[in-house]
Amino acid sequence: MSLAIIAPLFIVNLLVGITLAACVAFIAVGRDKDLAVWAAAFSLYPLAFALFGLRGQIPEALPVILGNFSMALMFALFTKGICRLYDLRVPALFIWLPPPLALIGFSLLLNDLSSRVVLGATLTVYHSFLVIYIVTQSLAKDTGRGKWLIFSAVALSSLAFLLRAVLIYFGVIPGTDFLSPGLTQTLFFTNASVCLIMFAIGLLVTYMERAEQAIRRLAHFDPLTQLGNRRMLQERLEKALTPKNGESGRGALMMLDLDYFKELNDAHGHALGDQLLIEVAYRLLDSVNHDDTVVRLGGDEFVLLIQDLAASEENARLRVEKVVTHVLDKLSKPYHLQCHNKDGVITAQVSYQLTVSIGVAQFSSATKCREELLRSADAAMYRAKQYGRNCAFFDGEATMLSL
Repeated sequence: MSLAIIAPLFIVNLLVGITLAACVAFIAVGRDKDLAVWAAAFSLYPLAFALFGLRGQIPEALPVILGNFSMALMFALFTKGICRLYDLRVPALFIWLPPPLALIGFSLLLNDLSSRVVLGATLTVYHSFLVIYIVTQSLAKDTGRGKWLIFSAVALSSLAFLLRAVLIYFGVIPGTDFLSPGLTQTLFFTNASVCLIMFAIGLLVTYMERAEQAIRRLAHFDPLTQLGNRRMLQERLEKALTPKNGESGRGALMMLDLDYFKELNDAHGHALGDQLLIEVAYRLLDSVNHDDTVVRLGGDEFVLLIQDLAASEENARLRVEKVVTHVLDKLSKPYHLQCHNKDGVITAQVSYQLTVSIGVAQFSSATKCREELLRSADAAMYRAKQYGRNCAFFDGEATMLSL
């Protein structure tokens, strides 16, 4: 077929694929291996169709064998990319078997057009069902709007390929109809270009949404323990001091400081100290309700924000004392820590026990100043330190709890 009669839409479709591949590759170089997978997939798209478009101008083996192999490899890379994007587990055989089958099959069937049509339709149907299944699974694995663009692009493209394979299989249309200007070519390449662009935009939106989530997480969470940080505490306190209708407005702020934590760092190093801080975080989370807030202020200082206590002051106090006693008991149990060498091999095990000093400041809907509440809890915590540690003091009273 002469290149002169190939419609401009075919050329536009190739240019769209080349442009997307070049842009993604430019971003991916030296930065992101996952983007490199997408760049490779996008580049195979124009390569495959360029080979198809050159039929009659180049040896027949190149468009038949390499063109179909490139198409099968493109589908495999897109499938692998989606699995990596959404952390989906799909057996590698399901993803990577079609490309070698296409290479071997089209080589053996080079002179058998009808068998090639059946093989091509079969591979297309398989890829379409596999990709649709995978992107359907991804809907439950991610949040945001990018996943819907990706899902729509993949579903629309796969259905178009699927429909075309069925029509070719039953002889309704010829296998090379997309090379000839006409309605079939217009519909096929318009759909392909739209889906390719929609998919690229979906990827962009997904990466942007994840970057925003990462920024929000860095802004509100401690990277070591994954607990909330000071900013989260300020926001939660602000909300707690402005209770909604129907809430008691009573709560308690507990400031915790680990006793003699520096000695562990000095004796065994910061790696073991980090292990202990992570375990303390787990134990604190296990000591409070799901709606309560656990924060690491920094170093070995933690904060518990207990909300929605009983309406009566007496019952609220009993709940706070129960939590304090539970925390003192839970944090005092032995910690089993492990020393590792640079290869990650365990070189020693350390059993360590610590105590904690706690300062408690209760509040109600009448409390207005967040900073004053924090200062009260901090002052009570230092009173616990001065008393001898391993205890809790309540601000404004001489009340002390200890094991």
